[in-house]
Amino acid sequence: MKQNWFKRFTIPIILLILLVYVYGANIGKITEVIAVEGKENVGEITDGMEIGQSFYSNLNNLSGFSIKLATYARINQGDVIIGIRKYGENSDIYSTTVKAESLPDNTFYDVRFPPIKFSKDKEYYIFVKSSGGIPGKSITAYKSTKDAYAEGYLLINGVEKQGDLAFKVYFNKTLF
Repeated sequence: MKQNWFKRFTIPIILLILLVYVYGANIGKITEVIAVEGKENVGEITDGMEIGQSFYSNLNNLSGFSIKLATYARINQGDVIIGIRKYGENSDIYSTTVKAESLPDNTFYDVRFPPIKFSKDKEYYIFVKSSGGIPGKSITAYKSTKDAYAEGYLLINGVEKQGDLAFKVYFNKTLF
């Protein structure tokens, strides 16, 4: 009788534990860990330009970032590609393309993606690129005037510049 009960309930209990572990490991609270403000803009981001910011992840479960963008209070043209990759690599971990005309003015544009489980102690690079943007019809990004974030660099077309992008980085604080 005891052995029959054990056989009947062991597999469902194991499956339940696995479900709680797998799904519970991804349930959590999104927490902003890095936040850099900026009041100056980087200039128009025209076709072929890339504006980026490196940062150091001191936690696991990197799950998003925000970049403060501006439209110069006008309707712009072209596509804007916003993404993230490991610093020094060419392949994107995640990227999205949005129409420049659909971006709101002077706000943080949020990008979320599935948590990167083992992001701790790694350096990442977030970027904004333009495809089809022309002078007088392109967006911009905000930056700080001084080095506000000591663990990363502002890069414009791969060249390090003074200041840092106005950006935020989010992590998923999980149950386990």
